[in-house]
Amino acid sequence: MAAAPSTPELALRDAIRTLLKADTGFVAIAGKQIFDEVPSSLGEAAPKVKPPYAYFGPMRRTGYEIICSESWTIQARLYAVSTAFNRDQGWLLIDAMVRALNQLEQPDLPLADPYSLRTPLVVGQAGDVIAPLQAKSVFFDLTTSIARPLPGQED
Repeated sequence: MAAAPSTPELALRDAIRTLLKADTGFVAIAGKQIFDEVPSSLGEAAPKVKPPYAYFGPMRRTGYEIICSESWTIQARLYAVSTAFNRDQGWLLIDAMVRALNQLEQPDLPLADPYSLRTPLVVGQAGDVIAPLQAKSVFFDLTTSIARPLPGQED
């Protein structure tokens, strides 16, 4: 059995990946292709990935401590990648991801112990990145707060 994630970012990433791989709107467009980083087709061991797919971009945290738990504000950027003509597929995939994630809270997005959501996921800005000769990317940002009990404060 794999060890539980050791950071709030990894707990959030894993919970979002699990949820999106089960979401019918996401799966209808991208299958179960949600990655921790931009997939590479280089090297024999690397998976051969074809768009459309999604991946996690930058994640960051701001830490603070409250009376009986350690808490962080976590921000993450998720990308959708498409090589289809025009922007439709990328924006449709982002829309499916936003519908699946926006305003989710505990217990609808359970995190690995000892972490828990303290505030709902909030989707902020979204945009697209169009670069000639590159796959089209669309992104959105989300924010939430995650807590972990302080030592001696667990149930």
